[in-house]
Amino acid sequence: MIALAAVSDRLQAFVESPGVPPLAFAFAFAAGAFHAVTPGHGKSLAAAYLVGSRGRIRDAAWLGGSVAVMHTLSVLVIGLLWTFLSLADVIRMDELTRWLQLAAGLLVVATGLWLARRHVRAHRHAHDHHHDHDHHHDHDHHHHDHHHHDRERRPGLMLLGASGGLTPSPAAFLVLVTGLFIGRAGFALLLVLTFGIGMAVVLFGVGLLAIGGGAAVARGARRHAALRLATRVAPVLAAVGITVFGAGMTTVAAIHLTT
Repeated sequence: MIALAAVSDRLQAFVESPGVPPLAFAFAFAAGAFHAVTPGHGKSLAAAYLVGSRGRIRDAAWLGGSVAVMHTLSVLVIGLLWTFLSLADVIRMDELTRWLQLAAGLLVVATGLWLARRHVRAHRHAHDHHHDHDHHHDHDHHHHDHHHHDRERRPGLMLLGASGGLTPSPAAFLVLVTGLFIGRAGFALLLVLTFGIGMAVVLFGVGLLAIGGGAAVARGARRHAALRLATRVAPVLAAVGITVFGAGMTTVAAIHLTT
């Protein structure tokens, strides 16, 4: 809590200081990265999803980017409503945060269910698929499958990214509101965007580690029966784990809203 207050105070001091100090962007990036490595923020969900969907590097980039975009949009929308439309008179910040956490939990549940449905469809496709094609056709079909699977992964990536960025960081929110009040909205928004990029880079790194670990297990599965079994059950476990985690998030947020 003390660290969060110190980060928020430092970022606000940058906004209030004259000029556009380059150090402010470095600090905002580091603050976003630090925010992403604290408990929560979808790191375990991102890893589970990428392993369960057999994601690739571009999927990790999509996930990190969608978190950065969603976080910036949520800070911007809530900051504008808070400053110009007196949202503070309608709902308290802690209550608004709980509603956003409830929405994020529902998005995580939707991601888990979508991943489970995708796995079932892929299993049926593999079961019904016949391999009586010539080599040229197999090559074209393999190329087509890659594009098809990329398109199929996008909805889940967007859902998970939206859930990860839906609840804005208090530090980023205060920075934007401060900038709006003192007439430095553009500079404050750039700092918030840089903050989101710091979060995205951390999630991208987590995604790369998850993809690398999954690839290592897949290579070992050729020689070990236990690893072959692990690669088969990983998508199911990922889907179940994400769904249960999202249900837990939703339940906790709903309990706080009703107490």
